[in-house]
Amino acid sequence: MGKKKMVLYGAAALFAVSGVVALPSGNITGGIGCIVIAAVCFLLARKPAREAAGQQAAPRTAGTPAAGSRIAETIRTKVVGVTFQNDDGESRQDILSRMTGDEEIEIEKTTYNGEPAAYVKWGNKILGYLSAELAKDLAAKYPNARYTAEILEISGGGVQTFGCNIELDVIVEEQQRSQRTAGETIVYIDRSSKKYHSKPNCSGMKNPKGIPLSQAKKKYTACKKCCK
Repeated sequence: MGKKKMVLYGAAALFAVSGVVALPSGNITGGIGCIVIAAVCFLLARKPAREAAGQQAAPRTAGTPAAGSRIAETIRTKVVGVTFQNDDGESRQDILSRMTGDEEIEIEKTTYNGEPAAYVKWGNKILGYLSAELAKDLAAKYPNARYTAEILEISGGGVQTFGCNIELDVIVEEQQRSQRTAGETIVYIDRSSKKYHSKPNCSGMKNPKGIPLSQAKKKYTACKKCCK
């Protein structure tokens, strides 16, 4: 539970008690007023942060792709590593405790032990990471994609650990699609590939992915079995 909700629930309880105390003493107007305020505070605490502020959910802009791009996939996931400290010694739990859920965040690609990884950042502050499995899967499926994200919820608070749930958009360039439709040769790779193949079933590949030959030549060598 976020700090705002805790404050609203606390205010609702205080006004409710004040209203109940005021009514028997004859202060009808004050008692009813306190009860109404308590109800409003309770309803606001129950709503998402944007609605609690009296706003309708605005159309997403962070995940809106630029011309020539498209959203290939949208994923809802939780941020991992939120209980660690950053290199400057600041606790990620302290950072999350100050957030409302309306902040703008970004996803920054990186590597960890030679494997694809991705930071989740608020400004220059690291909140955590995408899970290792998700980062590797996205890197394999969309090697040239960029990611945008927004916060769905800052969870926890009080005696519970703070957490962060996000919605992630994977944005790819339409240029890749136009290359394929222009008649360019398509070859195949998989996650462990060091070579490209003309046949998707060559060398026991798992979940082979087709890419333009010109792109494959930049990172891979031709398979001697099927690329003759």
